Amino acid sequence: MFGKCRLCLEPSELQFSHLLPKALYRLVGSATDQAHPDTVQITLNSRKKSSEQARRHILCARCEQQLNVRGEAWVLRNCYRGKGRFRLRTELRTRQSLGADPGIEAYSASESEANCLAYFCLSVIWRASLCDWPHRGRTYRSIDLGPYQEEIRRFLNDEGEPPERIALAVILSQLGIPVLAFSFPISYRVEACRCHRFHIPGMSFIVEVGKGVRFPQYGLCILRSQFRPIFVSTVGDERAQDEILRLMGKVAPAWAKYPLIEGVERFKS
Repeated sequence: MFGKCRLCLEPSELQFSHLLPKALYRLVGSATDQAHPDTVQITLNSRKKSSEQARRHILCARCEQQLNVRGEAWVLRNCYRGKGRFRLRTELRTRQSLGADPGIEAYSASESEANCLAYFCLSVIWRASLCDWPHRGRTYRSIDLGPYQEEIRRFLNDEGEPPERIALAVILSQLGIPVLAFSFPISYRVEACRCHRFHIPGMSFIVEVGKGVRFPQYGLCILRSQFRPIFVSTVGDERAQDEILRLMGKVAPAWAKYPLIEGVERFKS
C-alpha cells in the first residue's frame, strides 16, 4: 500500500505497522506455551486465543526501523523475558537506591536507558492516537492526544525536544515472577491532566498530558528529573491485574483487595 507515512510525512510504500511490537506477541505466547505460542486476548465479553495482531498501514520502512532501533529493541531485551530473566531490574539493583522505602525502590537510569524507555513509551502512545486498530474481531479505539500528537511526532522524528506538557513515569514489577502479559494504552483523567497507561511484561508506563502534569513537580518524570528515576514497585502489577480481573467481570469489594499473583510459566524440558 502506498501513501503518506504518518511519522516522516513522506509518500512511501507503507508497512503493516504494529500498535505494540510483534516480538511482544512471540514473547508472551512462546514463554507460556511453546507448543501453542498464540496469545490469549481478554475482553469484557470474551477470551480468545489467536495469532492475530493489531496492525495498520501507517509507517514507511525507514520509520519502522527507526522506532525499532531507538526504543523497541532495547526495551524488549530489557523487559521481563520469562525464566526469571529481567535484565533492567537486575542491573538497577546493583546501583544505590534513591530512597529508603522497601515497598517502592527507585534508581537512577543512565541517559541512554532513559532515552530508550521514553522513546518507546511515547511511540506507543502516539501510534495509539493515530487511528482505530482492528484486533481479533473487535476495535481498539484511538486515544486522544489533542495538539500534543503533533509535538510527539516531531520529537519521534528528531524535529524537536519532548513536549513540555508531557511527562512519563516508568515502573518495573517487584514480583519475583512478573506476569507475562501486555495491554494496549488506556486513558483516564487525574485532576487537570489526562493520563495514558499501558503495560508490557515487567514494565508499566504512565504518561501525563496537559497543563496539569504533576510528575516533574514530584521528581517522578524520567525525562525531566535530574535523577531520571525508574521505580520498582507492585503498583504497576496491581493496576495491570485489576484491569485483567475487571475484564473477567471480577471486582474486589470496597473493604478488600485481591491478592497479587505471580506469573505462571510452562516450559518444555
